Amino acid sequence: MTPRFPSVGVLGSAAAALLVGGYSYWRTAAFLRDPDRTPPADPSSIVSAADGYITYVKRVERGELPIAVKKRRSIRLSEYAGVESDASGWLIGTYMTEHSVHRNRAPVGGTVVLREHRGAAPFNRSMARMTANLVLHRTPYDEGCDYLLTNERLTIGIRHDAGSTVFVTQIADLWVDRIVAHTDVDYRLERGEQYGLIRFGSQCDVFLPDDLLDGDDAILVRPGQYVWAGESVVARARVQAHAQVLGGVS
Repeated sequence: MTPRFPSVGVLGSAAAALLVGGYSYWRTAAFLRDPDRTPPADPSSIVSAADGYITYVKRVERGELPIAVKKRRSIRLSEYAGVESDASGWLIGTYMTEHSVHRNRAPVGGTVVLREHRGAAPFNRSMARMTANLVLHRTPYDEGCDYLLTNERLTIGIRHDAGSTVFVTQIADLWVDRIVAHTDVDYRLERGEQYGLIRFGSQCDVFLPDDLLDGDDAILVRPGQYVWAGESVVARARVQAHAQVLGGVS
């Protein structure tokens, strides 16, 4: 008797079902997973707002951000993040890969004093260039990444109890469903508290003003380093940050 093998059509259907099932799992259970995170005990630690690779640690002088996009030398922080500020400090960019947890957490404890949404201009661009730069170790990692100027973003300002304001900017990728930030002005966030996510994207930037930081060596991360939201220490505060962590966002 001649053995019977599955037809090409059956094998194709099975492969397609496997691909669809794997993609569905990635977009739900894997991509939107929500692991527990515990901030470090040291109350002066400033934690990462996102999982992912540090793509840049940029010095900001008087609200002017150096940027390697379209041959620009600098851009106003107000144009980049929608924040009117002349403060000097550091901007730390974290790029979330397809394997990262895409939930965002407060780097410091404090009161939300600003929530600013800016739509894409005119549409979101792909972040594939950043992925390629990271894979190829092509620095600076933000070279040619036009999305840094064009894509949809949502910025919140967290005023630390000492008076300094930290800005966290969520930036959407081309295929992102939406940016989620379950917090508003006057809401209290604790260090490491989960406040939102970027559905199926993207990047999260944190601006730390000089008057919050503990000296010239306060920044503890470098480009290419992988960090975890709510746990990895990115900088040290001059004053103690709040150590309590509250529940997450569903």
